[in-house]
Order: sequence, then C-alpha cells, then structure tokens
Amino acid sequence: MINGDISNETPPRLIVIVDSVIESIETIDEDVPALKRLFAKAPHKSKKVKWNRMALSHLWKVSDTFGLSVEMVGFEDEGWTQSDLNKLMYKLDARGGNPFNYAQVYDDFRELVGELPYLGNLKGVVDQDGRAARYGSWGLDLQNI
Repeated sequence: MINGDISNETPPRLIVIVDSVIESIETIDEDVPALKRLFAKAPHKSKKVKWNRMALSHLWKVSDTFGLSVEMVGFEDEGWTQSDLNKLMYKLDARGGNPFNYAQVYDDFRELVGELPYLGNLKGVVDQDGRAARYGSWGLDLQNI
C-alpha cells in the first residue's frame, strides 16, 4: 500500500476441499443415444451431489464476518474435473447460498501443498476430519474456523 492506495490488497484466502462440504456423491450413468455412445471417447457419467448445508452455512457466515475469499478445490486423482466444480458453483449460485468465490482442480493434494508456501494471503486449508494434518500448519477442520 503506497500513499493509501489499496488497489493491490487482496482479502485473506481460505481454501476448502470440496469433500468437506459434501455429504454424499452418487455417480449416475446417463441414458445416451446409441449413435452418440458409439462415437464417445468415454462413458457418459454424471455426479449427483448432496450438500452439507450446515457446513455451507458456517462457511458463508465465517467468510462474511471475516471478509475471506473462499476457494473450492478438488483433486483429479479423486475423480473431480474443472467441469464438475464449475457445475457445482453454478448450482450454488442459482440457489443463492454460494460461499465460494473460485473453484480450482489440482492433480492431487501434493500439488496444492507445494503451492501453499507461496500464497501470502492464505489463512488455512479446510478438509475433512483427519485429513487436515497433511496441509501442515495451514490445515483446519471445519469446526475450527
């Protein structure tokens, strides 16, 4: 900040692993016409997600109270794609209860851990109980925010 200019200031950032705000995931084979299935590169499957509404509400309150920028993160090795996360963001936006500002997919958790020291505005990484320790001092459980 130079002479009161705050244009380069960024809000504190909280990274939330998508599995920590989801109760269940159901993979569904979509009915695809035979011709389209014949030329498809991969089987057509979609994910039906049931949200943990209490976790989302808690994230919304915390982000609003402390002015946090919240990022949803998934890992490719766990089956998440950028398209999946974009769809989840769209659904949350449509319902009016989206605490997330961004969504990002990493290859695996090691790629995310490798970036953590370079994120100056990072306040923590929220993951499921028992998995928060793999992020070192940035690891948080949802109840500890």
